Amino acid sequence: MPSNVAAGPGRLESSGRSQAATVVGLGTCAYDILAITPRMPAFDDVHMTPLTGLVHDGGGQVSTALVALARLGVRTGYLGVVGGDLEGHFLVDQFVRAGVDTARLRLQAERRTNVCLLLVEESTGRRAILCQRRVAAGDLVLDQSDRDYIQAAAVLHLDGQFMPAAIQAAQWAREAGGKVCFDGNHPRAGLEELLSLVNWLVVAEPFPSAYTGLSDPDEAARALFALGAEVLVITQGERGCRVWTEGPTYHAPGFPVHVVDTTGAGDAFHGGFIYGMLQGWDPTRVATFANAVAAVNCQTLGGRRGLPSLAEVEALLEAHSR
Repeated sequence: MPSNVAAGPGRLESSGRSQAATVVGLGTCAYDILAITPRMPAFDDVHMTPLTGLVHDGGGQVSTALVALARLGVRTGYLGVVGGDLEGHFLVDQFVRAGVDTARLRLQAERRTNVCLLLVEESTGRRAILCQRRVAAGDLVLDQSDRDYIQAAAVLHLDGQFMPAAIQAAQWAREAGGKVCFDGNHPRAGLEELLSLVNWLVVAEPFPSAYTGLSDPDEAARALFALGAEVLVITQGERGCRVWTEGPTYHAPGFPVHVVDTTGAGDAFHGGFIYGMLQGWDPTRVATFANAVAAVNCQTLGGRRGLPSLAEVEALLEAHSR
């Protein structure tokens, strides 16, 4: 049992002490089972579909972004709930090995951990995702120690999981002068209140139209940016991303790599984006760096197993600058 797991009502006891984190993440954490196959199976197919790879890995938007940042050398901490089952212990141990602080993580014996099964198409790296969500939005209740932990950080990263806690955490972060980053992939209840507190809005390509109801991508992006974020980034997979600021928009192209699995690419991008913003770089440079982090990660099966070091990202950037 790791020694730095948060103690309190409904939690496992701990002797660990909270460490100040530069980036605190509050959001999704899941146990991933990933299988790579030359073809997607069909129901009732009499022929067994072969697997060419099978791995177990940590997953979840915010939690994977935190591991990405830790690999890049940033002190990070996770705030959330996992169950006291084998999957939960696996995820806590993985955080500890990656250097992510778990002092405010609730490992609760009475709960079960989110589990996802991902089928990856060998020729393209595309995925089909099946998830059993075992942790509910209201399972995370914040306390004064969480407030202190959040307000000591420079950045709070959210994905909308544990929405009531996420809104409270964002209010605390903004009160202390911290930046709030949000990873958006689909609309959900409570998002209007949360988005009003976001500084850095980094969303998947379908999100602006899905959230605003506007079918024109540019019009939807402008409406989303008008909600008050300092910067809006729309990720576009292998095509890279678009960056919206008060000035002109900018397209940062993706990097051509051999794609094994796109799992965690967006999460890796968020880690790279936050890293660049912490350096004070121009958003266009930040976007290029984040694209590179995601590209390296796509070359390995699993959302976290291929997350790069800073040297690996710089090597890719150098190779494509010649």
